[in-house]
Amino acid sequence: MKYFKNVVLILFLTVGFSCEYLVYKDSGLNTSKGIYYDNIAYTDNVTFNNVDGTNLDYSASLTTLGEYYEVYFDVVNSTKYDIEIADYVYNKDDQYIECNLTYDDDTKIKNGDIIKSGEVKRIKYKAYYKNVIEEDNYTFDSSFNIFYEQVV
Repeated sequence: MKYFKNVVLILFLTVGFSCEYLVYKDSGLNTSKGIYYDNIAYTDNVTFNNVDGTNLDYSASLTTLGEYYEVYFDVVNSTKYDIEIADYVYNKDDQYIECNLTYDDDTKIKNGDIIKSGEVKRIKYKAYYKNVIEEDNYTFDSSFNIFYEQVV
């Protein structure tokens, strides 16, 4: 009986160590970037600075009526899980500037759209100068955010 307790103890410790090693291997040595933006493209009136994960750092200039700028990027899901677009926020149109956040084929993005594990979706952000700006200190926020959640 004494030997049986020692064998059970050794077996328990071995199984415990193996589980700990698998958890460490999965989380500690995983080279996956998760969800990130890649393959950035933009029109000539955009100054692109950097991409860090899902953060794009750029500025743009719209100086003449009818001018626009576009920023294209891939949403890469390198996780083991499907993700969905939970929400997205961008500056809505005002009387001077019109904005759109769509897929690259101009299909509207919807909450709940799925990006499967290993899949890439191409997105386009466009700002269009539609009316002459009559305000002296007019500013426009060109930022946008897309929020992702794991599909359950």
